[in-house]
Amino acid sequence: MHRQPDHVMAFLLAELGTSGSLDGQQRLVVKGRFAPKNFEGILRRYINEYVICLGCKSPDTILSKENRIFFLRCEKCGSGRSVAQIKAGFVARVGRRNAGT
Repeated sequence: MHRQPDHVMAFLLAELGTSGSLDGQQRLVVKGRFAPKNFEGILRRYINEYVICLGCKSPDTILSKENRIFFLRCEKCGSGRSVAQIKAGFVARVGRRNAGT
């Protein structure tokens, strides 16, 4: 995919709503139990959003960050577009509630 492992990891963890890290061999270690089908669907979404060119459907793209915006540039057809930043998923608040809320 020619993407930084940290970028892919951030997307996966945000979509799964969990935490994790990369081990010494650049493998993703995720806390929790997830079906392989979940990972496949999320990876497909990542590839469609951050790898595949919308113009020619080529995977030969470069993801670059200019100022605070990510841009996807196709090496095959030369087109470019901005892509959304990775948003953190739902995070549950854990703990006791105050009496007023």
